Amino acid sequence: MEISSKEMEVRPNTIADVKVDASFRRIPKNAICFHVWKIDEDRLEAEPKAQYGTFVDDCAYIIYAAAAAGTYVNQDTITREVKPSVNLERFIHFWLGENVSEQKRSNVAHKIQELDSYFNNVAVEYRETQGNESARFLSYFKKGITIKCGQHLNSAEQNRLYQVYGRKWLRCIEMPTISWEHFGADFVMLLATANHLYVWIGRSSSNVERRNAIELANKWQKDNTKLTIVDDGYEQSMPEKRKNEWNTFLPLSQRSVCQNSPIPEKPICNKLKIYKCCYRNNRLHLDQLDVVIPTREDFSDSSTAYVLDGFAQGIWLWVGSQASQQDKTNAMGNGRAFVKKKKYPYSTPVIRVVEGHEPAEFIRLFPSWHGDCNELQMKPSSTILGKFDSMTLCQRPKMAAETQLIDDGSGERKIFRITKDQVIEMPTTKAVYFTTLNSYVVQYTVVSWSMNPNDSESVGIKQIIYQWNGSEASTEITNKAENFAKNLFDTANQKTMFVQMSEYDETPHFLQMFEGKLIILLSERSLPHNNNNNNNNHIISNGLNGHDSESLVLKVFGDSTYNAKAVEVFPLSSMSAKECFVVKSQHVWVWCGQSSTGDARELAKNIGALLGESSLVLEGKEPKEFWRSVTNLMNQSLIMNGVNHSPNTSSNGSSSIGTASPINSNGSSCGTTLQYLGSCSPPSVKPRFQAQLFAVWNLRNKFFSEEILGYDQTDLSPECMYVLDAGIITYVWLGKYVSSHEKVKYMNMAQNYLETVPIARRPTTAIGVIHQNDEPNVFKGFFNSWNTGMWNNYINYEQKRQMVSSGQSVITNGTGNGVALPVNGVNGKLPPSILNNQKDFDRHQKYPIVMLQQEIDLLPEEVNPLKREVHLTHDDFVSLFNMSFYEFDELPAWKQQELKKKHKLF
Repeated sequence: MEISSKEMEVRPNTIADVKVDASFRRIPKNAICFHVWKIDEDRLEAEPKAQYGTFVDDCAYIIYAAAAAGTYVNQDTITREVKPSVNLERFIHFWLGENVSEQKRSNVAHKIQELDSYFNNVAVEYRETQGNESARFLSYFKKGITIKCGQHLNSAEQNRLYQVYGRKWLRCIEMPTISWEHFGADFVMLLATANHLYVWIGRSSSNVERRNAIELANKWQKDNTKLTIVDDGYEQSMPEKRKNEWNTFLPLSQRSVCQNSPIPEKPICNKLKIYKCCYRNNRLHLDQLDVVIPTREDFSDSSTAYVLDGFAQGIWLWVGSQASQQDKTNAMGNGRAFVKKKKYPYSTPVIRVVEGHEPAEFIRLFPSWHGDCNELQMKPSSTILGKFDSMTLCQRPKMAAETQLIDDGSGERKIFRITKDQVIEMPTTKAVYFTTLNSYVVQYTVVSWSMNPNDSESVGIKQIIYQWNGSEASTEITNKAENFAKNLFDTANQKTMFVQMSEYDETPHFLQMFEGKLIILLSERSLPHNNNNNNNNHIISNGLNGHDSESLVLKVFGDSTYNAKAVEVFPLSSMSAKECFVVKSQHVWVWCGQSSTGDARELAKNIGALLGESSLVLEGKEPKEFWRSVTNLMNQSLIMNGVNHSPNTSSNGSSSIGTASPINSNGSSCGTTLQYLGSCSPPSVKPRFQAQLFAVWNLRNKFFSEEILGYDQTDLSPECMYVLDAGIITYVWLGKYVSSHEKVKYMNMAQNYLETVPIARRPTTAIGVIHQNDEPNVFKGFFNSWNTGMWNNYINYEQKRQMVSSGQSVITNGTGNGVALPVNGVNGKLPPSILNNQKDFDRHQKYPIVMLQQEIDLLPEEVNPLKREVHLTHDDFVSLFNMSFYEFDELPAWKQQELKKKHKLF
């Protein structure tokens, strides 16, 4: 791909000797700080702190944020200088309003070059556009952002219309005109007149959006007598005086509300492409690299720049530390030229990073990245099991979160085996046998040895419901197991967490429960015949693929009780010096490779002891009897560290170990069992990364998410659902007031997240489900501090609305007496428009009467021809039937049908 200089937003050599603006020079170079400037024509104006978070749609802004590595700043950050030795992360954002002029875009591009040069050209640069701001940008403004209409700034007109939306980051956008065309069912609209403020509640808006909009309205209009709440479709129910004023601005005869939000959806792109920037004949060429999954090693040339194409997720420009000043200066312009060449949307984010200063958002796109910045944020799991006693873990939630150990695993457990036909409670045995064909549910009671109530509160839960699915379990079995587990979770009368996982993706605490004695078999052929507690378990003889049913070989994974398990392997095709195996035939053999650790050998010996009297065999010293035992478990010559081997290789019966390197870099085998090995690294060696928090929701059966950078507990709203991605497990946090139609879909939400997150994630990653106020220590430890009483006095949307309704002479549509009476209520009940129930009249899409009276083949797709009436607005329903829907719904079926025929709705 070739890019000419004409296509660049910033052209080469436009700034030969950068002169830094005086406003920038006032910033201490070694300081944690946050600053905002506005580009007004050709001037740079520092914004006062009181205006942070307020923007004008025909202006451009520059935001500079500096924080200690791994920490975050926001609009409330106070500037403080730090020692030169402190590693600071620097970010420069330039924000472009949707009506900004070409001149201002050019001016801001030059100004960021000045600011960047002041900080030695190492800052991360973000190009932001209105409505498409990055997660980092939005995270600076915890209270949300307000965007004013530039054409109204100097107007004497007081009447204004605003769109309000955003589950996490509230956006309040001033509209250029007061018109129905700006209304949407997904929005809350604020109509501000000279005397009153109207809050119009879109039926598809969320409760948290409604709550935040009412709070915003209360800030603007402190006199509750001048605040009116209007429900979507109930406009005719306003008191006559208010309705007359509303009609002067928004005639109800012209009412038209868009059912689907015009906010563009960002397509998900998990396939990243890398291009290397090269200059040939003084023209920039982008040469695409042949990579499937990008790695850090793909950026092999520090003297040039690379383009990482993530489409809607952003175009990243990575500039090598040895690259020329021109490459660093022109990177953003080259990124914009790339966007134009690929015909991507104008709003596509463009971000420039410099080698050695990559932010977390960039690093996590590469699962194998191991940079210094990464190390600061990714603590390895400790391997000293002795420290992980229940007392320590309940007192130190950060250690619990780091290790993902809730307690020491010694609590009481009940295990249920789920088969196609039944649920069987398994007896208690020293060894626990699972098969890949079934699912299992474990009901575990958490241990807290402390008598201190505060320690017990720190643990957070009393019980865990685990669901484990074998890799070969049928969908019917896994669904049955999920229903059984969820029923235990939903009906629990104590603080409980639900964790769903698959074979290969077990969590540390799950494995810790079995103390390294979990044995996963390929079929029920190998299940123990007797269920007593002795160590000599006999094997059922059902046969598997014709090999001796009394024989089996187990590969032992892990080196500690919280990452260990034994897995049956058949056929045995390879053995490496780093591995340990247990072979059971007429005798039990424990084979340990020369490079295996002492801890791994001890775990293997424990497994061997469970199967009977065992003998330890070290690599290179195997007796003939050992090779005779494994012969019938092989379907080919055994591979030992890359060298073919058979039992007759040497005259003394010992194995001939070659000096060739292992088959792959991690020493795992490449035979039939590789599908297990490739995905079953013990938890302690999986890449650990900084946990990420996302607000998640479903709207019209589509999944949406917003990331929250620099999160803390205050970012969790009881009216929302969140995903905390901790790498080895993905937590779903359910707020107390999450809508009922979202709450039942929590497993789907987690799966949607795993499938759409723009980094490589396994769809079988373990999922933990947590209710508000039932947070375990392994979850709370990801937050800097945790206040168990934070939500004790939380006021949700319904409560807040009723409080507003009961204010002095406050007007809420349908009532005017200033007391907390039902709003458009029926029989003393609050209307469903307030309760926000998925199954009620107000949750259906609404259409004009004439559209619903059409022939069946002309009706909108989601309209049931036999239930057209539920797609009318309340006002239209009353105008046709002279009664509310709730009165109509109580009529006999024959009477309903008669009325619908009369009005051509049947």
